[in-house]
Amino acid sequence: MPKGLLSVVVGNTPGVRADVVDQLLRLSPRAVLLAVSIQECDNGYPVVQRFLSGADASVREASRGATGDPVVILRQDLMSLRRCSGPVHVVLALPGDVDVLPFLMELWRARVASGSLGDYYEPAPVVVGVEPASFMVDIGCVHRAVRLWSGRERGEALSPAEVAVRQVEAADVLIAPGRVDGDEEEASAAAALASRLTVGAHLVTSGLAGAGPEVRASLTRAVPSGAEGEWRARLEPVTVPRSRCGADR
Repeated sequence: MPKGLLSVVVGNTPGVRADVVDQLLRLSPRAVLLAVSIQECDNGYPVVQRFLSGADASVREASRGATGDPVVILRQDLMSLRRCSGPVHVVLALPGDVDVLPFLMELWRARVASGSLGDYYEPAPVVVGVEPASFMVDIGCVHRAVRLWSGRERGEALSPAEVAVRQVEAADVLIAPGRVDGDEEEASAAAALASRLTVGAHLVTSGLAGAGPEVRASLTRAVPSGAEGEWRARLEPVTVPRSRCGADR
């Protein structure tokens, strides 16, 4: 059975996430967008809001909400898309309060009843957008506690600095503009710092339109096999992740 392709996009602000999604959809105009937000409830499971849109006639634009385990809900959405639309390219836009690597590992974990998401999709590169001003503020903040979604529940308390680091560490492609309307020096510093925190990620500072053809092509095809092992390795401090062929670091 031909598999679909799953791209994951996250950003440190909603605006930069939306900008990265727009850039990726220009590279893959037939892709389906599945944008997600998660709202915590006082008791029990959170509310998972999803917005679905696509150019294909088989995909109807829709906004959906459900209360439950975010991973289970998204697995059901993705499997339904694969059954209804064939080997589709899905762009999954996750909110900034998701701990990306643990969340992806849980999403891909095999279930007794439904198997693994890997039976239906191949993972494309994880794309992370960085808004420079917000990143520089967060990376210096260690005085507040933040909890990220890693599955059905929020994980351990983290500082905003730890959250910023975890997000960029998940990147296969890191979009960190070197020039913005604001402080150019700050933007360059944010791009340089964020790139230091990634392992083998491609750094893009001029938008995907100005990225090299190799990077643009890589975003619309599956990463080499073993993505789950690499996600796990990035989470293990004693394990050095394997660098993929063609990585520039």
